Formats: sequence, C-alpha cells, structure tokens
Amino acid sequence: MIFEKNLPGSIIVNKNGRRFMNEAAPYNDVVKSMYKANKADAPTIPATFVFDSTYRWKYPCGPMPPRYAAPDGLLREDLKKNYFRKDRSLEGLAQKIGVDVEGLVDTVRRFNQYAATGKDPEFGRGDSLQDRYYTAKAKSPNPTLGPIERPPFYAVQVFPGDLGTKGGFRTDAHGRVLTDAGEPIPGLYAAGNCSASVMGTAYPGAGATIGPAMTFGFVSAEHALGAGAT
Repeated sequence: MIFEKNLPGSIIVNKNGRRFMNEAAPYNDVVKSMYKANKADAPTIPATFVFDSTYRWKYPCGPMPPRYAAPDGLLREDLKKNYFRKDRSLEGLAQKIGVDVEGLVDTVRRFNQYAATGKDPEFGRGDSLQDRYYTAKAKSPNPTLGPIERPPFYAVQVFPGDLGTKGGFRTDAHGRVLTDAGEPIPGLYAAGNCSASVMGTAYPGAGATIGPAMTFGFVSAEHALGAGAT
C-alpha cells in the first residue's frame, strides 16, 4: 500500500476497531508502527484497511481498480472471494472481518469529525508535506482526510512486508567495503541496497535508494578505474 493509505475516506484499524497510527506516514514508518503497536489484546498484524463507496469509486486498492473502471461484479473471482469484504453497514462489516463493532463505529464517527475540520488530533494525519505527497486533489481542508460515510463499506487485510533492504556493507567515501576495523578491502566495492544506507534506518519515500545507488556506483567505478585505486 504505497499510496492507498494516504487517500481520503480510508483508515487502518486494529482488531479492536481503533486507529493506532498516522496512515499517511511513509510506508516504512507505517510498517514499524504495525510492529510497535501489536499487542495481544489489540492485534495490529494483520490490521484492517477500511474505506467507503466513495473511495472505492475513485481510487484503486492494491490489485483492485477503481469501481468506475471495474465494478465489483466484474472483478476477478479471487478478489471477490479472498481480497475484500463489504457490507451495507459498518456494524455488518465489522462482524464479517472479526473487528470490534463498537470500536469501529466509534472510530469512524470521530474520524469523520476530523475530516470535517481538517485536523487529526490523535495522530496528525496530513499535517506534514510528506503525508500529502500521495494524495488526491481534495476540496477538504486536509487532502488526506475524508469522511467514511457512503455505503457499502469495504475492508482489506493489511500485513507488514519487505520492499527492500537498508542493511549492507559499510563503505567509505569511494564506495569501498570496509572491514570491522574500518579498513577498505582491496578491490571490493558496494553500492545500492547491498551497502549500508546513507540514511541509516530512515526511508523518506519511493525511489530514495536510487539516487545513492547511482551516485556511489559512479563514484566506485571512477575510483576503481583511477590510478590510485586499491
């Protein structure tokens, strides 16, 4: 879920039907939040992505195109059977997905109030420019917030996953791989995801590994071809 979670008219909830994070944060942070918030009495793995018919009409969700392009009845059978659940009421949807009914109804009620004011006092969704990077051109005061009010309502399970790695060999300014003692290993270079990230454990967004990979690939090649290469 790269951009789906940022769009108005949607939330992510735990088993108790409660939000537990800023859904519009970078997906790297969202996965960390899922692990951090996961508790025996309020599981967040898997979490549940909830949205309404307005969202379904306008936006895609994973392998499911927006409804204006692909009505529910024309979706692949595996999507209809295994990917999403829907119901005319939030109460019915909660029962179908095994989420606390009162918790989900109350969460949506409060979230709709936030959508009206444009401020999310619980998690600050949409406060930062980063949150608004993947958003629609909404008329509301906060483009990441929109009410969940038009039936039918939909739910999709959300699991944490891996997209890449930020763990790899430590390198120097020339891209040379370093030993534990900090000495360069002759002839061995690393760039991209096989090297330690220049951003540490952070990940600002999609494609953030490409620039460093290109840069240090070039730097490494220049050094390897240079007269002083070791």
